[in-house]
Amino acid sequence: MSRYVGVDGCSSGWFAVTCDPDEGLDYALRSDFAAVVDAVPTADRLLVDMPIGLPERGRRACDEAARERLGSRASTVFFAPCRAVLDARDHEAASAVNRDRTGYGLSIQAWHLVPRIREVDATLRSSRAIPPVVEAHPELCFATLGDGPVSASKATAAGRTERLDRLRAVLPDVDRTYEAWLDATLRKDVARDDVLDALVLAVSAAGPLARVPAVPDEQVPRDAVGLPMEIRYLADHAFDT
Repeated sequence: MSRYVGVDGCSSGWFAVTCDPDEGLDYALRSDFAAVVDAVPTADRLLVDMPIGLPERGRRACDEAARERLGSRASTVFFAPCRAVLDARDHEAASAVNRDRTGYGLSIQAWHLVPRIREVDATLRSSRAIPPVVEAHPELCFATLGDGPVSASKATAAGRTERLDRLRAVLPDVDRTYEAWLDATLRKDVARDDVLDALVLAVSAAGPLARVPAVPDEQVPRDAVGLPMEIRYLADHAFDT
């Protein structure tokens, strides 16, 4: 039985959507990333919207390529911090070490992601049995489901509508699922766009994946602890018939 999972960080932890071709869609709200992967040990693939491989110096080529591919939506891709940032105690220290290692400071928005990056990093480096965990970006996946990047921000009603329109092509019942999950959760715990992002990642996990930049598996750069520095997304025309 195939199971595919899409995961997005949210205010209360992680929002995880499981896509089973036979049983449909389900969601879970977990407080930490280890609990997410422990709950789906036999999943075929898990896509997460969070940096995995972290540079020692400079910026990741995949972040640059993802921003270029997204064009007007480039700002939705945060540059991954250098690995040394994971040991920083506060934003000031993190920004200083990132500037020293990459030439750029660390935004406060990126600093707020660091605890989540630590969680993912610790889980992937642990000895627990976990499914294949892959870094992906929802906006790249939404772009594939339509005619390029979504025009409006996911924080707006228009942006959410456009993303639902694109999901509907592969999930005909997505509107009812989306509303049911919003009714079952609180907005202080899970934002509307968290649900949409996890949904598109789960759908993408079940399809063929491309990467930015488009390099063969053996040429994907790896960080100092062996984790791949790549961003995956749903391959073009994955659902053509």
